Order: sequence, then structure tokens, then C-alpha cells
Amino acid sequence: MMTNVRKDALDGIREIDGVKKVALISRTGMFIDGDSFDEEDTFSAMSAIILGAAETAFIGFGSLKKVVVHLDDGNIFIITSVGKKGVLVVLADRDVYEEIEKIKGEFENLI
Repeated sequence: MMTNVRKDALDGIREIDGVKKVALISRTGMFIDGDSFDEEDTFSAMSAIILGAAETAFIGFGSLKKVVVHLDDGNIFIITSVGKKGVLVVLADRDVYEEIEKIKGEFENLI
């Protein structure tokens, strides 16, 4: 049951115009579900570390919404938290954060 809800939420993100890939990762850096990325274990661990490092660096400035990494091919990675235990990583050709924000709440009880 939880797997179907998670799959539906991931599919909902994939359907957003501009999204190429999406992955759900634990805060400990373990891949949970989604599309595969090269060097998946390293990618998952580093994505969780990047988000955690940004949250730590900017503590006291307010809640961190997202980390955006711009690639030289014009694509971007959006890294954002889902609940207290999850990290959502989206590869897209534009900033789709506002659309993701509407869907990412569905993951909060699944991790």
C-alpha cells in the first residue's frame, strides 16, 4: 500500500513539465525509490550530505527550502527535504520547486 502511494507521488513529479528524473533518498543517504542515477550509492549519500550541510550552514537564517545545483548543460538538480527522514532529488531543465512542493507532502508519512 505505501509503495503504491510512493510510486504515485513519484509519478506525479515525473509528469511535471521539465522533470527528467526523480529520486527519494533517506537522510542517511540510502536510495529508497525512483529513477536510477550513475554511481547511485555515491549520488544518494552525497545528495543527503549536501542538504544536511546546507541546513547546518544556514541555521539561524530560517528553514531551508531547497538546494539548487546548476549544471553546465542547462539542467538543474533540486534537493529538498521530505518530512524529517527523507530527501527528494529532482533533475529538471528548469526550477520546478513550486510544483514539487504541492506533491512532496505525500511522502512525509512514507519514510
